[in-house]
Amino acid sequence: MVYPMNALSVDQQEQINGLCNPLGMRAETYNGQTSNKLKAELRKDPPEILLTNPEYLNDSFLAWLDRHWTSFLSDLCFLVIDEMHLYHGYFGTNMALLLRRLFVQLDRLGASPKVFLSSATCANPQEHALNLTGRTAKLLQISKMRPRRHYIFVNPNNTDSHSSPKNRRRNPLEKRIVNATMAILQQKLQVLVFGPSKRFLDQVYIESRRKAKQLGLDPELLAIFYADLPKKQKRENQKKIKAGKVRVTFTTSSLEVGLDIGGLDGVVLAGFPSNIMSAWQQIGRAGRGWDRDAFVLFFAMNDPIDQFFVNNINEFLDRDYDHLVIDPTNEQLIANHVPSLKYELGDRLQTADRHILGDSFYEAARNDRRRSPRYRNYRPQKKLTNRGLRGNAGENYVLEFEGKEIGQIPAMRRFREAYQGAIFPFAGNKYSVESLLLEKEKNTVQLAEARPGRRTDATFRNYLNVRDVFEELEIGDFTVVRGKVSQAMGYVGYRLIDEQSGEVLDRVDVEPDYYNLDQLHAFWVTLPDDSKSVRGLGALEQMFRVGAMFVIPTNRFDTSTWAEPKDFTAYYYENYSGGIGIARKLYNEWSSVLSKGIEIAQNCPCASGCQNCIEPAKSWSSSNVNIDKAAGIQLASRLVKAEQMVAN
Repeated sequence: MVYPMNALSVDQQEQINGLCNPLGMRAETYNGQTSNKLKAELRKDPPEILLTNPEYLNDSFLAWLDRHWTSFLSDLCFLVIDEMHLYHGYFGTNMALLLRRLFVQLDRLGASPKVFLSSATCANPQEHALNLTGRTAKLLQISKMRPRRHYIFVNPNNTDSHSSPKNRRRNPLEKRIVNATMAILQQKLQVLVFGPSKRFLDQVYIESRRKAKQLGLDPELLAIFYADLPKKQKRENQKKIKAGKVRVTFTTSSLEVGLDIGGLDGVVLAGFPSNIMSAWQQIGRAGRGWDRDAFVLFFAMNDPIDQFFVNNINEFLDRDYDHLVIDPTNEQLIANHVPSLKYELGDRLQTADRHILGDSFYEAARNDRRRSPRYRNYRPQKKLTNRGLRGNAGENYVLEFEGKEIGQIPAMRRFREAYQGAIFPFAGNKYSVESLLLEKEKNTVQLAEARPGRRTDATFRNYLNVRDVFEELEIGDFTVVRGKVSQAMGYVGYRLIDEQSGEVLDRVDVEPDYYNLDQLHAFWVTLPDDSKSVRGLGALEQMFRVGAMFVIPTNRFDTSTWAEPKDFTAYYYENYSGGIGIARKLYNEWSSVLSKGIEIAQNCPCASGCQNCIEPAKSWSSSNVNIDKAAGIQLASRLVKAEQMVAN
């Protein structure tokens, strides 16, 4: 049984054993949280049911198959892929290639297990199952069973939400979540709070503990839970949550398919999740006991997605689930998997493997002439995991404070949040980043205690270069293109800010630190070469960003946008090398996407553009061009009209 989250597999193991133990059977979990002693016992004497995750499917069951798992996999009767809707985009494409490697090995062992995939929030389950496994699937459905839930959608009364970007204050979402947390503690409710980022969660957790002490409430009733925390802390927090010893847990998507807490009173959504599917998963944590009502409290941010749903509640409640997209033909990800596949096959690819691997994966392996190294503990699978099956974009960084490891973070988070000089909140404390040590064995972020009442905001610069063109269309005076780009994101400095007053205490420029990504599949539009068109370029870029969330749809963290005035071009690109299917789908549906972006911009009462319609919500992803709402709507409407004329 393969689960995407460790918290979910631990929870499921308890429930499965409740069913299996009376039958003389047992289930055990084999993943990074399993002790080395128990791992050795499970390899020697596997139970009837093993629960694991994609990383261990890669690192253990395939990497060490010949040493430990041949007998177990030879007798495999059932393979369960739970929560299959989480396998989309980059993670889903990696999972599809991983499963194909597994199926080739099972075929060589003479095993033919029945494969079950489960999901409660997928609009295209048969298509998605086919893309994940390479096999056709039979669909078994049950009617939706929803407990009684009370939905409270809150649009904060930010009087300056439609003012100019220069004069606008930051949305006080953190303060609102802290106040809601205090009310939850006072009423002795048990709630999960889902936040938009780990940084946000750390900030509200720290402030909530301070506020609880101030009000005479118990701060130990608060907990934080996300993937980067130390394993011991995650296990302890998980037990406390299940036992009801924690009232409010601040979490990311790590728990949206995690604990099954029958007594959970509600969930709080601090901003709209990354997509519709994720929103329903988070909401589904509340009301699972069926013996009482539950509530869903959604605080909208100044963001087009949040504002659309907070003002159109039925559009969310009655909306279909997402159609999921992956691309098993991704050249870059296939290249990453080929060394592992060849090692597992002993460099003996067979013609019969083609129907399991698919043409693209098979041909890439057949054309790779390198021999797999063979020495004692070498396994190419580990390098694949270190790259990040889930899109971590680089190896992890170890966090050290006073000579001790306190956790790890992926490279991209390190780049954006734990840069040199940053004030970095983590696991309930604030640290200052003293130095970065890049060593062969491990990369380390050296931390010191941060001065209270301070925060930092980084300044980034973005650079895109076109690498290849796959296909293009002339639409009147416009050119619509699908191709590949490379990105260089540069960290160039930060501002030190007083948290209470918002005053900028210092501005620090640094020698640029770059994060480079190549082979990014992209969609872009080149405008007519005139000054009238370029005035609307920034708004056009953002209308594609907003519209894509509703039409494709996509996880908002899987893609980025950029505008380049000197080239008269607006880009929409994937954040992972090799293509995950989103740019291709946008190329085929760009007119519908842009029409939706125009609709949202026109329905917003602001005059010149705001975060509720077309202004970027996050500073690090902001465009490098000014946004002229009126010019953007006019430009986008010209493009849509030109496409309609071509179609007719």
